[in-house]
Amino acid sequence: MAARHAPTGTEGPEVDAGFEFAFDNEAFSDKVLRIEVVGSRYDATQFGADAASRKRRREEAEGDNGEGMGTPVLRVKTMYVSSAILASKSPFFFKLFSNGMKESGQSQASVRITDSDENSFMELLHFMYSGKLTQTADPTLLVDILMAADKFEVVSCMKLCGQRLITMPMTLESAVLCLDLPSSVSNAADLEEAAKQYLAEKYKEFLSTKFQDELMRIPLAGIVAILSRYDLGVASDVAVYDFMLRWAFWQYPNSEKRYKILSSRLLPLVPLMRVKNGVKEGFVPECVFGIFLKRDRCSQLLLSKTEYFQKFSFMGHVFCLSAHYNMDSYNCFGLLLEILEDKGPVRGTIDYSFQIKTRPSLEFVTKYKCTYTDSRKDVECRDLFGVPWSEFIADDSPFFIDDILNIGVRLKMARKPL
Repeated sequence: MAARHAPTGTEGPEVDAGFEFAFDNEAFSDKVLRIEVVGSRYDATQFGADAASRKRRREEAEGDNGEGMGTPVLRVKTMYVSSAILASKSPFFFKLFSNGMKESGQSQASVRITDSDENSFMELLHFMYSGKLTQTADPTLLVDILMAADKFEVVSCMKLCGQRLITMPMTLESAVLCLDLPSSVSNAADLEEAAKQYLAEKYKEFLSTKFQDELMRIPLAGIVAILSRYDLGVASDVAVYDFMLRWAFWQYPNSEKRYKILSSRLLPLVPLMRVKNGVKEGFVPECVFGIFLKRDRCSQLLLSKTEYFQKFSFMGHVFCLSAHYNMDSYNCFGLLLEILEDKGPVRGTIDYSFQIKTRPSLEFVTKYKCTYTDSRKDVECRDLFGVPWSEFIADDSPFFIDDILNIGVRLKMARKPL
């Protein structure tokens, strides 16, 4: 007898397989497929549920060989299936019905899916019999079918879904889902690029008040795509900084998680400072540098005395900002802006300002400012807040927003006429 081989999944998409008559037909079936539908700890109804969270839900439900333990079953479906047809389309079912899983010698096989994946899984099963998709108008459902095809290794369905998605208009939810497709999807990179272009175009004026409620519900992958494609102007730096904070407060109630997302995912994508060289007549070079300091890190200044932040450049100079615990008359919080590299004097003056975001207004206010004609001079404010350290660090301090100190440093140059 010839050796059996798992299917390669190289069949051309949208080809009539000729077995639609056998779909859930007992007369042409040798197995009963038990489909256990389980609930999810994640809300699948919000459009903000991104591909990563859906993948996580599937993995939690899947468990060992598709039989997750400890997850309550909402309902059970059964249908008649042909093991030969399913195995010819899917290595997953080939293993299930041969010697790869314990169900191979039984008349009934079981798979477990989440309730949010039920429709896409049933579409996938129908495709394996017919070679066609019956619901193709909804791009979000197509992405869900694509993810189901990836999980159950139906390559021909993955190809068809990918081709359809590339050629049809995206929606907000389908775009967000396409940002985190598995690498096994053949055209994942093309879909991701199309999704980024869609989001960047849709929210090219994302700072506009008309988008704020909608943007607050977009998950991290979507916000990253929007910010990474947005060409920031100097005037909008503080506004973008404020937008990131508001979005993070909305999405991540836990302060530790929020701080991690802000520092590791958002701020590296949108540089904390933006410098514009005066290439246009009348343009004023300006730079904004922002930092976040958690309350516990501020408290550690009592021992370390100094906290250094990343370097940044402006007008040929390299600066370094540091926070200090100054033991003056009543001990206080100070900032020092040092020049580390100097490529020569700048023709003009530089205005410096240290700003802080405060409660209850949640607006940035200037706490210190100065102007120097000598661009090589360090800038220091030994008492930024004008209060003793004990008041600055107190639980009811107006300078901490959810235990985070938000500081902005702004540099602006005024050129001298030639």
